[in-house]
Amino acid sequence: MFEQVMYFYHDPLFGASILLGIVAILIFADWSRNKYKAKKKEMALQDFAKSYSEGSLSDEIIDFLSISKNPTPSLMLLAKTYALAGDRGYAIKIYLGILEKTTNTQEKLIILESLGITYFEAGFLQRAKEIFLEIIKAYPRNRQVLDYLMRVYENMGEYEEALDALESIEELSVPKQRASIEQMRSYLHFMVLKNSNFLSLEKKRKEIVSLMRYCGKINRLALEYLSVYDREAFWVEVLALDAQSSIEHSLHSNPALIKNEQNHIDSNEAVLQVLDILWRFTREEIPFEKLKNHKSIMDIFRSKGYVKDNQECEVFELEALRILQAHSTQRGELTFEYRCNQCKNIFPFDSYRCAVCANIGQMDLVFRVVESKQSQFASSIDSTQNSAFINSAKQFASNFSTT
Repeated sequence: MFEQVMYFYHDPLFGASILLGIVAILIFADWSRNKYKAKKKEMALQDFAKSYSEGSLSDEIIDFLSISKNPTPSLMLLAKTYALAGDRGYAIKIYLGILEKTTNTQEKLIILESLGITYFEAGFLQRAKEIFLEIIKAYPRNRQVLDYLMRVYENMGEYEEALDALESIEELSVPKQRASIEQMRSYLHFMVLKNSNFLSLEKKRKEIVSLMRYCGKINRLALEYLSVYDREAFWVEVLALDAQSSIEHSLHSNPALIKNEQNHIDSNEAVLQVLDILWRFTREEIPFEKLKNHKSIMDIFRSKGYVKDNQECEVFELEALRILQAHSTQRGELTFEYRCNQCKNIFPFDSYRCAVCANIGQMDLVFRVVESKQSQFASSIDSTQNSAFINSAKQFASNFSTT
């Protein structure tokens, strides 16, 4: 018996059979584990979907759900139509109704994603976050859901969590997307610094200035912050910005010194990017002695009548205001709007993320000359006084003729 066992033991086929058996056991164990994990994910999604089953649908949709063999595609299209029309509440009800009837895990995942996006667009950020987190828990490489999750965190002011989501997005990105990801990281880092309750104002200032010098695409955000919390640092950075743009302008004027015109910044452009911030300053808040050698900045205050040295402004709108100040009783002022450089929509308020196309980046500043409200008020007073004078004259003439 022992000899027979040893014979099989020394047989090469016996060793190969044992090896194949071990491999088969490992494959079966791995398959069972994956099957269990998939089942667990499916059960988690089903339980999560049940927690959102609420609201009442119309009888027609309920009948359609019960009669149709595959109602999901049609009702998904209907829900998206309601969402596009602005009735996101009913779109949410349809999604919830489909979730309750759907048993297919992949379909359930698609419905949950659409439901989360609709919740996000309707402003239900907490619910959208819960849905996106549940999807990511089951399928962590869903790029679109990660993008929406980051935006949810951003809108909720949870910038540290948004940075974590951005790290996951970066792992799934292609090389050409790295520049926009770096820009987004700088923006989120700025928001973390700005909203931190643990850093001193001095520490915040140093970190924000350092970040601004590292990433010039957050200049407006950083200067807006400094204009409120550290005026001295604000003027230092504005002067540095103007000096840098002047150097680049000098290089651009000499073709032998510049290789790439795409890097050129006009000497006025850098200052005009923050024109609306500079426009708010009163005469008493401006350090004219520091600014006297920076014409592009001084032009702004010439146009407001703060500086009267008869020098012309290089920008047409500013020169028009300067001439009105110097030679007319009429007064003008600037109004500001902000245009997305991606979709070209215009907004009355500045935002680093476009509310329409969700593009990230500084918006283009659009400004135009309008009649000053003070001038309109003075004109209305003059008009009222003239009307009163005419009425008094008519009354006097009427009384005189009667006499």
